Amino acid sequence: MSRHAIVLALSVVALGVTGCVTDDFQDLGEVFSPKTPREAALEALDPYNADLRREGVVLLANAPFGGAETYMDMYRDYVENETDPLVRAAAITALGRHGQPSDALVIVPWIDSRVTQSTNVRWTAAKALQRLHNPEVVAPMLRVITSPDDDGEVKAAVATALGQYQEDNVFQALLVALDDRRLSVNLNAAESLALLTGQAWGMDRVAWKRWYDSLEKPALAFEGHREYLYPTYTRDKAWFEYIAFWIQQSQEQPSHPAGLRPDSQRRTWTEDVEEEDGPASGS
Repeated sequence: MSRHAIVLALSVVALGVTGCVTDDFQDLGEVFSPKTPREAALEALDPYNADLRREGVVLLANAPFGGAETYMDMYRDYVENETDPLVRAAAITALGRHGQPSDALVIVPWIDSRVTQSTNVRWTAAKALQRLHNPEVVAPMLRVITSPDDDGEVKAAVATALGQYQEDNVFQALLVALDDRRLSVNLNAAESLALLTGQAWGMDRVAWKRWYDSLEKPALAFEGHREYLYPTYTRDKAWFEYIAFWIQQSQEQPSHPAGLRPDSQRRTWTEDVEEEDGPASGS
């Protein structure tokens, strides 16, 4: 059966069902006719349409060649200078996905409510820091997680990011987070404490403190630490992915942050990756 016939058959099936299916068919059309790297790059550089810039950045960031240095320069520029918060958030995500430990310093200012009031930008920045290991960003993260008035989603993401830093001040800040009024913050702080120490006292701050005080010296708290892997997003298949069974959709797996990644582990992007049209220069 030809591609045209398949799309036509699926369209006939859709007749009479609710309008919410329309968006799924738009997604299906994009699967059959994906944008080329050049089209994505041109969208990402559109000076007049923030929606196109965001879409272009997202497409490039999720491409196997999205870590090319040309694109990295664009991500960094958008993180620092973009005025649209959604475009900035997309660039932060891209930089977290493909960046190096030094890029954490570009991202970390954006978790601060004094820098931006956009919760989406701050939450995205906190999640990106889960993927980049740089001890220089610990202090700003500690300010966020111990702040009494910060957003819960941001604090919860920061609590997860702190699970990669075996430092006494991190341990103490996570203990404070166990008393936060938001359950998501409590749960993530408890999980990070377990990763850092190998202990399993859950959200019981008193038990954590009692155990910590029983140690001969603070450094012993981290002797049983477990491997830190940044969390990834997972989802169920869309309905058309079951019908179009030939579409191979792979989901990213948890992995080591840049800076803690073993030398033998392949980067998200390597220069030997080749795609049909080649990375666009944007010119």
